[in-house]
Amino acid sequence: MTDDQIRVAPRSKGAHRTITEALGAAPAGAVISIAPGEYRESFRLIRRVTLLPQHGTGSVTVAVPAAAGAVAVAAPNCRIRGLVIRGHDPGEALLRVEDAAGLTLEDCIVTHGRVEVLGSRGTTPRPDRPVGDIPLDHDLSAELADPTAGGVLVTRRTKLRAARHTALHVTGDALARLDDTAIEGVEGIGVAVSGTAVLRAHQLRVHGGSGSSLRARDTSRVLLRASGLFGPGRNGLLVQDAAEALLTDCRVENAARSGVRLDHTARAEIGESTIAGARLSGVEVRDQARVALRGVWVAGGETGVRLRSTEESVLLHCSVTGQQGNGVELGAGSDPRLRGVRVTRSGKHGVLVGEGGRGTFDHCDVIASGFPALHIGRDGAPRFRGCRVFDSANDVALSEGASPEFENCQAINVGSPRLSSASYGARAAGGAGGAGKGAASRGSKRGERDGGPPRGPGAPAGPAGQAGPVGGGGASAARGGPAAAATNASPPEPEQGEAPVAESLSDLLAELDELVGLENVKRDVGGMVKLMQTVRMRQEAGLPAPPLSRHLVFAGNPGTGKTTVARLYGRLLHALGLLSHGHLIEVDRSALVGEYIGHTGPKTTEAFQRARGGVLFIDEAYALTPPGVTQDFGLEAIATLVKLMEDHRDEVVVIAAGYPGDMERFISSNPGLASRFTRSLLFADYSTEELVEIVEHHARRHRYELTAAARKALSTHIGAIPRGDRFGNGRTARQLFQRMTESQAMRVAELTSPQASDLMALDENDLPVPS
Repeated sequence: MTDDQIRVAPRSKGAHRTITEALGAAPAGAVISIAPGEYRESFRLIRRVTLLPQHGTGSVTVAVPAAAGAVAVAAPNCRIRGLVIRGHDPGEALLRVEDAAGLTLEDCIVTHGRVEVLGSRGTTPRPDRPVGDIPLDHDLSAELADPTAGGVLVTRRTKLRAARHTALHVTGDALARLDDTAIEGVEGIGVAVSGTAVLRAHQLRVHGGSGSSLRARDTSRVLLRASGLFGPGRNGLLVQDAAEALLTDCRVENAARSGVRLDHTARAEIGESTIAGARLSGVEVRDQARVALRGVWVAGGETGVRLRSTEESVLLHCSVTGQQGNGVELGAGSDPRLRGVRVTRSGKHGVLVGEGGRGTFDHCDVIASGFPALHIGRDGAPRFRGCRVFDSANDVALSEGASPEFENCQAINVGSPRLSSASYGARAAGGAGGAGKGAASRGSKRGERDGGPPRGPGAPAGPAGQAGPVGGGGASAARGGPAAAATNASPPEPEQGEAPVAESLSDLLAELDELVGLENVKRDVGGMVKLMQTVRMRQEAGLPAPPLSRHLVFAGNPGTGKTTVARLYGRLLHALGLLSHGHLIEVDRSALVGEYIGHTGPKTTEAFQRARGGVLFIDEAYALTPPGVTQDFGLEAIATLVKLMEDHRDEVVVIAAGYPGDMERFISSNPGLASRFTRSLLFADYSTEELVEIVEHHARRHRYELTAAARKALSTHIGAIPRGDRFGNGRTARQLFQRMTESQAMRVAELTSPQASDLMALDENDLPVPS
């Protein structure tokens, strides 16, 4: 024991009996070593000291008695390590960092009371410095040592438990940093931030709670990275007043209300994060608030993204999937900007533009909507550029006075399209409820002004009076279907009643061979093609065909190219004359299983009928047979499928896809499946070298070039990515490419006169910084 270390041990000679007694004798900078046991006391740190257990983390409990007041920190650079601090009343303050004081909590448990970090309460306007310019990696060491403003708290490997109202309140001009910290079992809000306080967090986890996981108010700012907000009783993240939030690589799951909600004039930037399972909305923006989403995956809930603000929000390269209601919903007067957004499997509309709503949608896909994919409310005037609608009964519905603009948009495998089909020519689309001649005239003039083909007499019009086949690109313009993997693309599916485009078998086989990796899959598919060629020749020679099952099981992790190969398989069968169209219909449990008795059979039949002449691709097919559940509507869907596969054995090919370990359970759930799915193809994860090649494929396709240094750094970066459940294989490669182009754009924008080579080059500095 050093000279400045002080011992607390009630039964040891020469040691202090209580922590309070030891603190009274301790000089600044002292280390107080505490013997194991429970100490029923409260104290105040008025000098820089360190408290730690003598015999390891958790061996010392400070039990604060009723009416004793909180453990208080009133000095800079104090440290508490390895202690359990337990309160008497969960609704009272248990640990308080006072104004101009600093505390580091390491390996501690704080339970049955809240932690407060206090600062001055002066009201100030929104800070000039935006939240995105605040350094997230700053460890606050200087502020802990000399807190010139409010209190400063840093936690590491610490748990806050069983508080009421809130577990942590950071207020005034206080600062807090939470590293590898968990908050559990709160009857109220997990973390509340107010005033001008700034909260930084890395690997923060807030579990449960009856209120929101994290609430920011006033002009406070919150920065989260690699953190999770799980199962709150209200919202995951609630940002109000003029507060700001920045989330990077975070997860917000199973909120009882909205995953992220912004009110008043709040701002939020969310990147590369997942928002899933919210009961109401994944993201909800109201009043004059504004959100920027980049690479965010929003899954489930009643609504995916609901924008009711008049301020311009931005969604870039996001995925919105599996909502019971609408995927993206715009309120009256909203005018957001969406680019590269993919909306799939919405129970109602993929995009709903409310009365008077606007918005710009660039190169967005809407797939498999229960209602018309795009619904434009009264007087709505959104702009759609290069957008596509797939696998829906209807693509566009217009209310009275709606005047949307459509440029280079396509409807693919849509039962009653208003947009034109890229493969099979335009369809006439009368304006609904007053899309009217004004919109048609504007569309024609715009097409002529922008160099597009003028609309001649008798030329069919799109929903806003657009000329001809929207996009006019024919089959080639439609390549790159909604589920295309990183290295390949597909033509659109045929419309009902239309003749499909003929494709060369040799070209399709060459396209198969060009796929990155998947060597075993390519060999198996090539072998099946040869077998089917022989079958076809026997049929043409009048000989009986041998028994042949064309149905397949695709077993592999996400992003390994299963959907891409399934599309190509359908086109190959069409080229062989074994399928009349060769298109692909992608479904999952939600598209096959009903919500009440008598609903599943018709729902499964409807999906199967849409696949007639092509391929029915069942993603995550094992979800139809939940483990441990003996009575489930999924079994009815399987029984319906088995009968339909028998009744239409020559008209539809069924491909069941999912994780390798789960597909065996699916096949064994019904005897009819085992007899029909006799062949399984295993889609292995991509190697590091193959993922680099996929990124390079994207670069070539978009006229970028990777420098040699970038290629080497990319290989190192990919090799360091954990290959866990969240690893996306080809999707990870695509996301990496997108982030590199965004970083390059920021870099090139600072150049005075960039050359073409500057605009094309991706170097090692454009790679994202490993988290």
